[in-house]
Amino acid sequence: MLTENQKKYLITIYFLGQNGESVRTTDISSFLHVAKPSTVNMVKKLIDEGLIYKEPYKEIRLTQKGISEANGLFTSCVILQDYFTSRAGLSQDKAKAAGMILSAGLDKDSLDKIVCYALSQC
Repeated sequence: MLTENQKKYLITIYFLGQNGESVRTTDISSFLHVAKPSTVNMVKKLIDEGLIYKEPYKEIRLTQKGISEANGLFTSCVILQDYFTSRAGLSQDKAKAAGMILSAGLDKDSLDKIVCYALSQC
């Protein structure tokens, strides 16, 4: 089971690497507003989990396992972000942060229920 921080990094890598783009640790650090050493440590943990791979001095890419895990988290994040901007009136930045916090911090069942509510399907 992934920690909240691991999920945040995974969502970020997925977001930054859309369309097959590779991602650098500096890109992740900048996006999450964290120090580069923190990102380097988390990258090592995600490699150990088999979610990403990185050759020395190269960019980061998601593995198939990482893509699968990140896809569900990212989808929820985007749905919540849209809900927070269109119906709750939050700014894009606040909505993005709230979507990521909820997607990374909640267990799957709770997240699914909130996403269902945001989609007005519950």
